[in-house]
Formats: sequence, C-alpha cells, structure tokens
Amino acid sequence: MNTSLKNISNKRWPYVVLIVLLGMVAYHNCLPNEMFWDDDDFINNNRFIRDFHYWHLWFTQNLVAGSYLVSNYWRPLLLVIFAMEWHFWQNWVYGWHAVSVGVHILAAVTLYFLLNRALSFPNAFVGNPERLDAPSLRSRSNRAFTLDPRQKRSGVTNVKNENSNLLPLLVALIFVCHPTHNEAVVYVNSLGDSLATFFVLSSLLLFARFRQSQKPAWASRSYWLALLLYPLALLSKETGFVLVGLLPLMDFLLLSNAKSFKVRVGQTMGATWTFIVIAIIYISLRATVLNFNNSFNFYNANNAFTTHPSIRLMTFSKAMVQYTGFLFFPYQLRVERAFPWAQSFMEWDVIAGAVLIGLMLFAAFKFWRSKPLISFGIGWFFIAIAPASNVFVAINSVLYEHFLYMPMIGIALIVASLSLDFAQKHNMVPTLLKISALIAVIFCAINIHRNLDWRTSIGFYEQLVTYRPDDYRVINNLGMEYANNGIHDKALATYLKAIALDPKNPVAYHNIAGTYRDTGHVQLALENFHKAIELNGDFIWSYRSLADLYWRLGRYDECKENLLRVLRLDPYDKKARQALQELSAK
Repeated sequence: MNTSLKNISNKRWPYVVLIVLLGMVAYHNCLPNEMFWDDDDFINNNRFIRDFHYWHLWFTQNLVAGSYLVSNYWRPLLLVIFAMEWHFWQNWVYGWHAVSVGVHILAAVTLYFLLNRALSFPNAFVGNPERLDAPSLRSRSNRAFTLDPRQKRSGVTNVKNENSNLLPLLVALIFVCHPTHNEAVVYVNSLGDSLATFFVLSSLLLFARFRQSQKPAWASRSYWLALLLYPLALLSKETGFVLVGLLPLMDFLLLSNAKSFKVRVGQTMGATWTFIVIAIIYISLRATVLNFNNSFNFYNANNAFTTHPSIRLMTFSKAMVQYTGFLFFPYQLRVERAFPWAQSFMEWDVIAGAVLIGLMLFAAFKFWRSKPLISFGIGWFFIAIAPASNVFVAINSVLYEHFLYMPMIGIALIVASLSLDFAQKHNMVPTLLKISALIAVIFCAINIHRNLDWRTSIGFYEQLVTYRPDDYRVINNLGMEYANNGIHDKALATYLKAIALDPKNPVAYHNIAGTYRDTGHVQLALENFHKAIELNGDFIWSYRSLADLYWRLGRYDECKENLLRVLRLDPYDKKARQALQELSAK
C-alpha cells in the first residue's frame, strides 16, 4: 500500500470507530423492542417472506401483497432481506433490530468516506482556499482536476489544514445520532430508509472516485459499480430515486473545476446521462406494469389536495417550519401527527416556511461559486425531500420524522461547515469539539429515552392514543394488542370505538369477531366475520377465521365453502389445502 495512503487511512479509522460507537450507544437499548404497527403488514403477517415459493412475486407485486393488501410501495430488495432475516431468526427481535441499527451505522460511515472523497476536490473549498495545499492541485478546463502521480495512485489529495478532516466527521456524527432518525432506525420495517440511503451514498462515493481517477467512464470500475448501485437503491425504497438529482448536483458543484457554466453542465451531463436513463426507465415501469394502486397519487382519488398543486406547495411550506423544529429542537418526537393541509397563503407557518425556502434557494444560487458547500447542502436537502414533499406526487402523509432521514445530511453539512469556518477563523476549534461532544451526548440521551417508547406495543399505542384519540388506525391497533395479551374487556371497548370512527372499514369488525370468539360469544363472532366480508369480499382473514370456526362447530359444508374462497384468493395456502384434504376424508 502507498505510504501516504496508509497514513491517511490510519488517521481515518479512529474516526470510523467513533462513528460506529456513537451509533451503538444511541440505539443499544432498542434491541429487545417488540415489532408492531407497520411491522405486522411488512413482516409479521407477510407470507411472501416466509416461503421462498413466493420469490418471483417479490419483484412483481407490491410490498404488502403478502399480507393480502395493496399499496403503492415496490421494494423487492427489502423483501429479499426480510425473507433472509425471517429464515435466520424468525421472531427473535434482537436480530431484526441489530440489522436495522447496523445498516444505519453503515450509512453513516459511508457518508463520512463520501465527504472525505468529495471534499478532497479543489472546488469544494473554493471559497476558503487557505484550507488546501494549492501547489499540489492543478486544474484543466476539460477535466474535474488532475493529481500528481502519487496522489493518483492513492486516490486522495493532501489537505494542508488537518481541521478540514473534521467536517466529514462532524456531519457523520450528527447523522448517526440525530434523534429525528429514531423512527427510521428503531421501527424495523423502515429499514428501507437506511438501506436506500446507504446505496445512494455508496454510489456517490464511487462516482467521486471515478471522477478523481481521470479515467473515461467505460474504463472505470468505480463508474460501473456506481451505476450498478442505483437500481439497488431503487429496489430498496422509492426515495433511492433522488440519486439522479444528487449525482449531477455533486458533480457540478464539487467535482468539476471548469470556470464556464456551460462547460460544467456539459461535463456533468456527459458523466451522468446513464443514471438519468435508469431513472426514466424506473418511472415508466412505475407508471405501467408496477402501478399497483396509482403510483403517482397515493389517495387514489381526486380531492382538494391532489388536484391543486398550490395547496400541496403551501402545505410543504407549512411543513418546513415543523421540519426545522425536528432538526434543531428534536423533542416530542412521535409517529402519527395531525397535520392539516394548508388552506391559505396567509397562514403564519405557510408564510414562515415560504420565506425560509426563498432564503435557502437565494443562498444556493448566490454562493454556488464562492461557497459551493452551502449550495450543495441546500440542493441536497431539497432534492432528497422532494419525494416526500407532496409537491410532485401526493403521498399518504404530509409529514413524518423519517422523511428527513436523507435530506438532513444537507442541513448537517451546512451547519457543520459554517461552524467549522467560524471556529477556525477565531481559533475556537477545541471549543467547537467540546460543544459537538455535548450535543452528541444530548442526542444519544434523547434516542435512548425514545427507544423505550417502542419497547412494548401496548405502551406504544397507549402513549400515541393520547395524541391521536380519534385516529382509527391507532385505536384499532391498540385493540389488537389488548386482544393479543388477553385483555378482552379493553379490546372489545377499543374495537367498538374504532368501528364508530369508521363503520365501513372491515378490519375492526374482523378483530372484534375474533375477541367475541375467544370469549365464547360464537354468534356475535359469526355476525362480525360476515360483516367484514360484506364490506370487503376479498377479506381473506375473515374467510380463514370462519372456516376455522365452522370446523370447530362441526359445520363442515360451510367450512369447506370458506376454505375454497381462501384458495381462490391464495392458491398457495398450504393449510387450507390440507384442511380440505382432511374434510374429504371425513
């Protein structure tokens, strides 16, 4: 190994260890947590991950089709990983949480190496040239930049000021322990967030390495690997799509050293057009063969929100105020929030959000030459938040904490860069490090406390219902957990409240029927199972329950009738086939 590379590597690995340790401290006590909420549909009840006979459906069906549901989500790589995990440890929650925490930490480490690589380009610090060893860097108008032979072999540049290596470290540390990420890390089915982010960051890292090598794309292994990782990001979660925006942004602002705007655009398009082609193919597939429930309108209906882009834009401006609070004052974090759509531009938070967006965009365009890191951070935030902004596609929620998982990297980069510049200018780097350590301790403490909110399903829902007392889903799920733990009186009362909130939803009828059955009220159970089927003729769970109940009652003809309906809906149901065979032998 080249001596200079070895020395730099030796300096970086302690930082990597620090990132890993901080991530472990922040999430160590989430390992025993139960799995619930969307984990039921994504994992616990998903037959696709329990039987490899369904493997071909991972790539052709929506994510929760294995739970007999329809969604807009297509994440086959996530199903592959869930299937592997299920066959490794099934209901052993420690394993599921360890994978989620591990991928999150891996994403943070990849972010650290990406920023180290991207910031080694001379253009990254064009506004602060004293932080670079300028004589060792030579530029060409038609190349990103040229290194001397020793630097080419090592793939890195020499940074004169050792403190400049702190910027990637500070950003990675903020990322790995920020409490806003808790929902994406502790909530097992949210593995898609960290997995897609890992592939996006890895692709960016390899692309930067390709640009640094000065090789043509066709001859660069790094380029082809970067291109290969893009489909993996898309197969992990829809948010992986943003790589097609982040890659040109990084190339244009940080990797290209051409002075002409047009030359930069030409260089960037020439290097990233293949990624754009993949993005176009992906959109085409989601609009056609992979359009399960209206890919571009999660409401699958026309309402004021879906038909008026102005309302969605104002609502995003309103959400920006809440996002700012999440990032800088992360308290009262929770999953479900009542966040009404904006109705007028004159709402104070719509105005505040619009001003904030305007100032950020103004700064991005004003300083793209003199302070490219600031423009890069702003551009990163808006590109990464775009899929969850509702501006382009109306999705199923206006605001969730995990929507910030990838976007917050841009804000962290801005804050860390400005803080480090200020500290260096005033000889306050040691003070900055102490403040950063204190913030990391506070963030870890918030995470450790927040992890306990997810410890048990009943505790989680009982806390959440205090914020969302009229949310059908929260109420119904709380009833399910009461029933699962044998607290039948509370389960019945909770289900009745859920039915009152949404009398046309079959789920609560099915659930209350199960509780009636378990408490000996057979006739009420039958009535409610049939009510669920009346509301949804394909509600397979009630057919299964009716078949089982009729079997117990000795009403075999009705049992057979329901088993046949089960097989009509799921031809692969082995238990239903076995039950039919046993009925034939009677």
